[in-house]
Amino acid sequence: MKSRASITVSVTLTLVVNTLAAVSGASPAVAGTTSTDRTPRPYEVTSERSKAPFTVAPRRMVVPLTWSGTTVEPVSRAITYRNNTRSTLRIRLRIALRDRSGHAAPAALAKLSAGSVTVRAGREARTNLELRGHGVKPGAYHGTVQVTSAAGQPLGSTAVSVDLHGPAPAPAPPVGSVTASADSVNADLASPGIPDLTRRHTLTYRNTGTTAVRLRLSATLNGPDGEATKAPAGLFEVPDHVTVPAQGSAQVTLTFRGAGIPQGRYLGALVATGTDGATKVTTTLVAEVGQEQYNVAVNLIDRNGTAPTRPTWVYAWSISDGGRWERKVENGSGVFELPPGTYDVTTAIATGAGQTLINHRITVDDRDFDLRMDAREGEPVELSPQGIGVPGMVEAWYDTPWYRFTAEGPEGSVFAVWHGPDEVEENVGFQVTGWGKRDATDGPGAAYILSRYFAGRIPPATVWHPSPGELSVTRNHFRSVNLSRSGGLNVTGGYVDEMRMNVTFPQTVTTYIEPGLSYSRELGYGIGYGNWAQIADYRTAAQQGERDDVWNGAVLTTGDFGVGAEPRRTSGGQLSVIAPGGYVDSSGRTGSMDRTTNELTLAADGQTIATGTGQLHADLPPESKRYTLTWDRTANTEIAKFSTATKTEWSFESHHIDWEEQTLPLHLLRLAIAGLNDANAAAPGSQLRIPVKVQPVQDLPTPEITSMSVETSDDDGNTWQTASSAEEDGTWTATVSNPDAPGFVSLRIKATDADGNTVTQTFIRAYEVKS
Repeated sequence: MKSRASITVSVTLTLVVNTLAAVSGASPAVAGTTSTDRTPRPYEVTSERSKAPFTVAPRRMVVPLTWSGTTVEPVSRAITYRNNTRSTLRIRLRIALRDRSGHAAPAALAKLSAGSVTVRAGREARTNLELRGHGVKPGAYHGTVQVTSAAGQPLGSTAVSVDLHGPAPAPAPPVGSVTASADSVNADLASPGIPDLTRRHTLTYRNTGTTAVRLRLSATLNGPDGEATKAPAGLFEVPDHVTVPAQGSAQVTLTFRGAGIPQGRYLGALVATGTDGATKVTTTLVAEVGQEQYNVAVNLIDRNGTAPTRPTWVYAWSISDGGRWERKVENGSGVFELPPGTYDVTTAIATGAGQTLINHRITVDDRDFDLRMDAREGEPVELSPQGIGVPGMVEAWYDTPWYRFTAEGPEGSVFAVWHGPDEVEENVGFQVTGWGKRDATDGPGAAYILSRYFAGRIPPATVWHPSPGELSVTRNHFRSVNLSRSGGLNVTGGYVDEMRMNVTFPQTVTTYIEPGLSYSRELGYGIGYGNWAQIADYRTAAQQGERDDVWNGAVLTTGDFGVGAEPRRTSGGQLSVIAPGGYVDSSGRTGSMDRTTNELTLAADGQTIATGTGQLHADLPPESKRYTLTWDRTANTEIAKFSTATKTEWSFESHHIDWEEQTLPLHLLRLAIAGLNDANAAAPGSQLRIPVKVQPVQDLPTPEITSMSVETSDDDGNTWQTASSAEEDGTWTATVSNPDAPGFVSLRIKATDADGNTVTQTFIRAYEVKS
């Protein structure tokens, strides 16, 4: 059937993936590169494609609208915004329409359902453009729905054309004894290209007089869309005359033909004038010539060979002009009304716990046809490492610039079908992500995230099981620092929302990541909300091979002064210090802990100048003085097992410098102790060599350390014993002899630089001694 239709339009492992670009730097079996003889592999990644960071769909829409003299429900059109970045975006929306003279359209014509929208990373959001024909002058209106970031940066737009049709003019009242059976005749046509499309209407004239009346029939039609130009001659036909007998009636046939007629709305009138000079009957004519449409009947079949039991969304994307249609198909059958062109028709059919992603490339030309989308034709989609025994999930996408269609489920339940040319040039692609996890409570845990992208097709081979040797394999040793001995591991990455894992400390979790990908990790532990700690390692580039990574390794030192929060003396003479948040482990990653207290004290000449909690500010005299700044940090006693209390004392000279802000040399120490086990414990009576590094304040050079003293305590700092330290090739190393009895070792280290500045840091319970 041919028809006219309107178009309606914890550990958090965060994998940061450009899901729409080929993996670079990976081994051939992993990234899908070609072999050495240049023979393409079945899973070859054919090309790279950079996805636009933000897309708007549709890019243009045409909305026919009919004027109404009374309030009616608005016509609504959806606009979709896709955020392909790794950050949540807050966008602002603005509609601007003008008439043909360039004047702003009345505000009543168009309204957005929201003026701003939050679009999550890798997700879509929608708004509705609502259009009303009530109270607005008929005519053509054009403009855009503009999209900007919260900061005003342009992100895209949708071009909008609104054709607000005016009402058909009311016919003049009849003169004489003859009336017509209808005041107006409306014809609904589709064109161009359908030569046999014809609409016929019968109009009856009745004569109440006592003598017959001969009527001359003449018609005029203008348009399209209210324009003064005459309509094409082939649009309308009517006989030249008709005779209506006395006390009787006569019929005439009005013929409308849409073939070759430009799209639009044509208005006019049929005037019947009596030869008696005393009869005149007017009938309004309206011809709606729409876009050529054909029915594409979609029939869905699941993997059991039956119609899907749940409603299923089916999308049609026009390769020809970017248009988009969607249908919610019930009971496996639905119909698209599509203009001629080439389309990708995509769906995901659910069967059990999984889904089958299906894409058909079709051409609509000059006839209706049926499209069967059969999930039984699907090839399995699998993506997991070999031999790790971790149950996984698979998510497969078919991507276009306008929408992303997804099929997901446990590995073994996801399938894919492609009907179309082997390679296409359009900006489309097939994306697969596989992920899985095993808790680390009763033994070592594991987690993996892998990804594949194929430009322009669904590949013929959709099963990949790389060996661990082809991946980036990291054994993450989560050391025991939590008094509750348990923690949480949340794994996210790419378009994987969340994988939650439980960890009992100490424990190891091995991650398997695709080489070339960038990923992040975050470990959470503690008691509950407001009594929690976490430590993270963001944006680590995955390199092929195996490695070990220690988390929360002793000594847990104080955090760095943040960028923009460096300790300063202003040109006005005010000292400003903000205590660094969190802590740093032996691998250099930063963590944070709830309910940690920070007390600061500034002194000079034996007198306290200022104190502060968390931060300290003091006005300093212009002359040069030696100052002592003390920072006492106490960790949450319900969480922390190590570095329960830290004391840092700086001694430095400072004086006023005109018109210059000074960064103060409040450097920090970093300690990484080799020889500890995963409980951060050393053997009783053992000896440890501890390299000591100085972490300079941001924007200051690393100071030259001229002397260093080291002390140890086995009674939480009540008494101290001297340990040895030595410098070799610019590196200072402390040598510590551990006690024979189990317990904790505290450290106190003082470093002096070439300018006479000192930093002394005390770490209570730096590590444990245990058999």
